[in-house]
Amino acid sequence: MERYWMALCRDLRFDRYANSPLIADACEDLNNLGFEQEFGFKCSPDTIFRGPYEGCDVGPHVSQFLLQNFQFGNQPIQQLQRYPRKNLDYLTDLETWNKVNNGDIDPTGSDIIDGTRHIITLRDAGQWVHIDLPHQSGLWATIILLGLGADISNASPYANGSITTSDAFGSLGRPDITIQSGFAGVSALKHAWFQKWCVHRRLRPEVYAQRLELFRRGKLGNSPNNPFHDETFKQFFGEGAEVWRKTTVLERILDHNQKQNVAQGRGEGDGTWLLPIAYPEGSPTHPAYPGGHSAFIAAAATMAKAFFADGEFPHPQVPTDNGQKLRDFQGPKLTIHGELNKLIANVTLFRDGAGMHWRTDGTALGTNSNARSRKGLETGGNLLGEKMAISMLRDIKRTYREEVGRFKFQGISGNEIEI
Repeated sequence: MERYWMALCRDLRFDRYANSPLIADACEDLNNLGFEQEFGFKCSPDTIFRGPYEGCDVGPHVSQFLLQNFQFGNQPIQQLQRYPRKNLDYLTDLETWNKVNNGDIDPTGSDIIDGTRHIITLRDAGQWVHIDLPHQSGLWATIILLGLGADISNASPYANGSITTSDAFGSLGRPDITIQSGFAGVSALKHAWFQKWCVHRRLRPEVYAQRLELFRRGKLGNSPNNPFHDETFKQFFGEGAEVWRKTTVLERILDHNQKQNVAQGRGEGDGTWLLPIAYPEGSPTHPAYPGGHSAFIAAAATMAKAFFADGEFPHPQVPTDNGQKLRDFQGPKLTIHGELNKLIANVTLFRDGAGMHWRTDGTALGTNSNARSRKGLETGGNLLGEKMAISMLRDIKRTYREEVGRFKFQGISGNEIEI
């Protein structure tokens, strides 16, 4: 359900969610369908498409680590992203959907790019997580924090005053901190791949939506005029069948896809219930759960939490109206670990916004989740990545010649972690 609404909202600027009728309708529909009971928080313009962790609902939608410019060695890096064409979605007709999923055509790399700007929409954000490297966002977060002069964790003997005759460098210094974050991300990706192929093999949202479309056409079941009450529909979707009977999003998707198909000359120009996809090649060919991005960003950000002390994020910024520049953010105080949590949620949910994943592929129940929902099973690629990073920290701590104190930080679920 949320995937459909994300697709419809791809071109809305994040800073205009508060006054958007479309966002208001999305919040109402998701809340009526039990979003809070399922995921632990109520949808509002300030929380929709955000993560459930501390800091995710504070300040700008996009983490400072995906906005701020920084120095990469001697190179100045401006975080301007290549943004795709507005109002252009893919796989909205069954003919193209079948060709892409059967491998008859491969449109990989045929994205239409209209320019560069800072991330201001879900479509912009989806392009970031389309071609990023597993270690990229985590590596950049540590470089940004070092450039800002953020305090190092008191676990470091160079920070707590135990060592005063030398500076940290290859051990517990800049080269060490940055590589540990990057290495954790790549390692978590391998863990996610094992879970994808050898344990779960979960269906992608793209394929799930195709099943809905086949019921609408009468290719599945025997009631094309009333598929929601078809006995096969009930058996196929289980408890989810009731949700599809109640939602208001399918009529909007039918209309949205018809406009896409007419504008792009696809199929017969009719509407479908297919999930509009942000990438011309559709979803990856590996299973959905757990999300690779959700695992590697959680691992990398967890390493950053361990090596950097929490505190107020200095000089936060937001994009200007056209996204070409940054200006100072005037609003509630942002924190370093809160922005790292937001980075975890951004990289995870930006993939969802492109149509690649379910929310449960990535996010776990967090500090913003209510007590009832927190009784559920621990799940999600974020939790996998965090647990992998904690294990890695236990191992690497033993390899230092220096006497390293306890790494202390709050986990994404609100638990206090000491290593």
